[in-house]
Amino acid sequence: MPRGRRPGKADTRAEILAAADVAFAEDGYAEASLRGIAHRAGVDPALVHHYFDGKAALFVEVMGLPRDFREIRDEVDRAPGSRGSALVDRFLRYWDEEPREGRASSFHSFVQAVCSSDQAADSFKQFLVDRVWSQVARDPDDPEWLVRRSLIGSQLVGLGFQRYVLRLEPLVSAEPAEVARWVGPTIDRYMEGPLDTAPTTPDGSRRAGRPRRRVRRR
Repeated sequence: MPRGRRPGKADTRAEILAAADVAFAEDGYAEASLRGIAHRAGVDPALVHHYFDGKAALFVEVMGLPRDFREIRDEVDRAPGSRGSALVDRFLRYWDEEPREGRASSFHSFVQAVCSSDQAADSFKQFLVDRVWSQVARDPDDPEWLVRRSLIGSQLVGLGFQRYVLRLEPLVSAEPAEVARWVGPTIDRYMEGPLDTAPTTPDGSRRAGRPRRRVRRR
């Protein structure tokens, strides 16, 4: 019998997804490769490219995400006015999309996936760095930018948790544009406005910078 890679068949796509799931969990998003995923699945690498438009598309499918996060970034870049408001609006519309058949809401799937293991959370962080954070920061390792990135992320994830998990009103019923008007100015400050405290370095010490202005009391 001839040996070698199996040709495509009805369940090839599912086998590739299963192999990618293992690869992302064990190797992380940054280290996983399409060739390695094809090897795990026992298929020719060309079949991976046939079914999926790159590693990011595979990760989106494995994680049960509605779309690639880079699409949010691109939409925010094109939006006029407040970038903070645009980010909140696109973020909520992203998760408002209908869940895929047989799955819980997209945000629930996301929370369950990143809470399932440290490896899954690390892989998702690597995906975010590759698809979003590395594209918007002049210096991704700048301590001040790391503070801003953390604040933006905490605000967005908190909104998602209250809207889709706890289902607290009025966040559940409000239109994304309305929530964006409420929260957008805060995100704007996190993006580019003044921070109340100097950012810290990874060891916890304060980074040298401008002294804070003292407000003279009347």
